[in-house]
Amino acid sequence: MIPIVGKSLKLFFFGFIPLFLFSSGSKPTVDYPALKSGSCQFNVTGKYNLKIEGVATFQYSAEEDELGNRRNKLMLNFVPNGNAEVQTIEFVIAQNEMLTGFYRIKTLNGLINGFDGVYGFADMDGPNELPFFIKTGGVRIIKNYNDAIDGSLEVQFKNANGESLNIKGSFSAVTKI
Repeated sequence: MIPIVGKSLKLFFFGFIPLFLFSSGSKPTVDYPALKSGSCQFNVTGKYNLKIEGVATFQYSAEEDELGNRRNKLMLNFVPNGNAEVQTIEFVIAQNEMLTGFYRIKTLNGLINGFDGVYGFADMDGPNELPFFIKTGGVRIIKNYNDAIDGSLEVQFKNANGESLNIKGSFSAVTKI
């Protein structure tokens, strides 16, 4: 009888309890709240520490190089509501085909002509401030429709003085009119 009880306890402790612990795990929480169409919400740290809420728009364009290769460009533009410290934040994603997915920042060693990847800048504090240019991170496109794009981003910008901005958040952009 003791061997049967011992085997039953082993089965219970090493079989069923781990099964219950693993199967009752909670679903991961969503990092970013659902946004209204045409809006963005970002947290900025670094030289400035602030929260940005504003208008999010996008525009598609297609270009052809001298060899006849077609490149699609998605321009994302974010303009804060009533925040005098931030003028605009803009990204250009250049790819052969625009799909949902993660677009990683690539190092830009020259002109942007013929570039595949993500390029961006942040204009802070008006004309007296040096612009911040994108260095690392990426942009995730979650939904890509003709009239709306939803996504998130986590990027780092630097200016000519070496000062940095870290921007993290989500957006629900609409077509720029």
